[in-house]
Amino acid sequence: MACNCATTEQLNELYRKYGEKRAEKKSFSDSAKNILYKIGIVLCLIPATPLLFIYVFYKAWGTDNHRINVMKFLRIKRKEIGTNVG
Repeated sequence: MACNCATTEQLNELYRKYGEKRAEKKSFSDSAKNILYKIGIVLCLIPATPLLFIYVFYKAWGTDNHRINVMKFLRIKRKEIGTNVG
């Protein structure tokens, strides 16, 4: 039988380079930042969610145009990139 040492070494190298990363120990400050970040997201979503549902129901039953335009809802203006020449 042949030795499988070279294959094992190659596989270990591939796992080290592309394999799953082992969980690093997080410090208390990293955990606290992560928790505060998630709390901030939840606090922002609490007032936004009812407004979104009200808007969807209004568009579904209150108007003739039932399409929901996210750009108009978020008041984002579309910017043209470049110019037409000619």
